[in-house]
Amino acid sequence: MGINYDVPYFNQENNDIEGWRSCGATSTAMCLKYFGVPDLGPMPQYEDDVKQRFDRLGISHTTPGGIRRLIEGLGLRNNLTMTGSLSDITSALDSGEICILHGFWTTPGHILVIRGYDDSGNFFVNDPAGEWFYEGYRYNSQYIEDNKGENQRYSRRLISCAGNAYSLRQALNFYDTWGNNEIESTATMWLHRISR
Repeated sequence: MGINYDVPYFNQENNDIEGWRSCGATSTAMCLKYFGVPDLGPMPQYEDDVKQRFDRLGISHTTPGGIRRLIEGLGLRNNLTMTGSLSDITSALDSGEICILHGFWTTPGHILVIRGYDDSGNFFVNDPAGEWFYEGYRYNSQYIEDNKGENQRYSRRLISCAGNAYSLRQALNFYDTWGNNEIESTATMWLHRISR
């Protein structure tokens, strides 16, 4: 039986602070809000307050260590692994943890939230940029509160290939060539498992 936690969705594209590169801060904000961390500042959007907190503290919102440091500094647990696998994601979700995953859905890399999985084992994600397709993204709007990336279903193949790659080219090559064994057993994902 599947799981799908009600993690709030934030659109990175309309952030006031560097929306084009704030996937890490926006994904962090979704998890902080889910676990009840109150507003961190006066900005209209919660995710901009989170990005401003990263900047004010001099913490990177694009690196695993930076995201972990901010989350733990706000009183949550962040069980970070640099050798994550699909089974680690499923186990975390089964334990009530919400996941943040770094991967190559885009050329510079991208960060998103994994909030659950369906009966087939595919994952429900909150992708702050929009909805991924093999040919490219259907991006959220920069001008309105858009939710194209909310509660999207991304296949096990997609999560494994993008999460285990070190470039978009490699991720697409994995997507085209990997069999079930590589998809299920490769374990080089940068995976945050967040809880109270």
